[in-house]
Amino acid sequence: MEDEGTQKGDDLHNDFNRVLFKCEEEGKRDSELDSNDDSDEESDCEESDKYINASYISGYWLQNAMIATQGPLQGTISDFWSMIYQRKVKVVIMLTELKDGTQELCAQYWGEGKETYDNLSVELKDTNCSPSYTVRTFHLTHVKRKEIREVFQYQYHKWKAFGHPESLQDLVAMIQSLKQKLPAPPTAIEANVCNKNVPLVVHCCDGSQQTGILCALLNLLDSAETEGVIDVFQVVKSLRKARPGMISTFEDYQFLYDAVARVYSAQNGQPQTNQSQEQNVNIHNDSEEGEEANSSTKDVCIVVPENEKDVNMEEHSKVPADSREAENALNGPTIPV
Repeated sequence: MEDEGTQKGDDLHNDFNRVLFKCEEEGKRDSELDSNDDSDEESDCEESDKYINASYISGYWLQNAMIATQGPLQGTISDFWSMIYQRKVKVVIMLTELKDGTQELCAQYWGEGKETYDNLSVELKDTNCSPSYTVRTFHLTHVKRKEIREVFQYQYHKWKAFGHPESLQDLVAMIQSLKQKLPAPPTAIEANVCNKNVPLVVHCCDGSQQTGILCALLNLLDSAETEGVIDVFQVVKSLRKARPGMISTFEDYQFLYDAVARVYSAQNGQPQTNQSQEQNVNIHNDSEEGEEANSSTKDVCIVVPENEKDVNMEEHSKVPADSREAENALNGPTIPV
């Protein structure tokens, strides 16, 4: 299992946050499932005996809000669905095509009707297509249970590996759509409860390139919407600690700054024209007070390191040789919001 999960490249998980799940043994496990419908939830904090190339990723609201994983291989499809079932996943975000020419990027882990993978029945119930993404609705059922779980898969089509999405507007529209399928943000008490059930899985070909940018964008948008503040440096630092290979170039790093500024400009109905006619993004150093970030719902405070040297690009990305160019790139353009 471990060897098969790394055929496309290096195993990108870390031991401290790798995703574990239970092997179901004949007889013993079936009797447990029949006697207790919540057995998988109660075993969340127990030590499991299998894992795939997947990592828990912290979100804005919860420590383990997402799972970043490699696209399933032919031999890991059953494990992929087992993880989704045991973690009670609601939404799967797929950021890759199945093939690039003759090269397989991801196994097709679903059929046109009903397929059975070990002890799980996966039935495709509905497909809705748009120019940029496809939404599929699955019914996931354990063979020993009557409960039917609905899982939504969002496959984004306009994003090639080692690049950025062709249309940020379409990607954000997809994010807004899938958020309606997710549970409401937890209260402070709920956030402190030991619960590893994760409503969201994100995968691309290797579980790192596009996946890292999407996870960062989700966290930054939540932060901007809730606090009016984004801190790209800290978000990227956290992601790269959780899963090596995420946000691997300086262009990825810069894209996150530009993306949030463009999103808020569009949402506030202010076209990007002459800066003298519009309100600019507020940029603050880490040392400044952040109180004014919440003073206006139309302002987004972008936190940048005090010095471009604080961004260790051996850990984050590649910095231009010219320090002035690096500083300008870190601060990003003053795009209206």
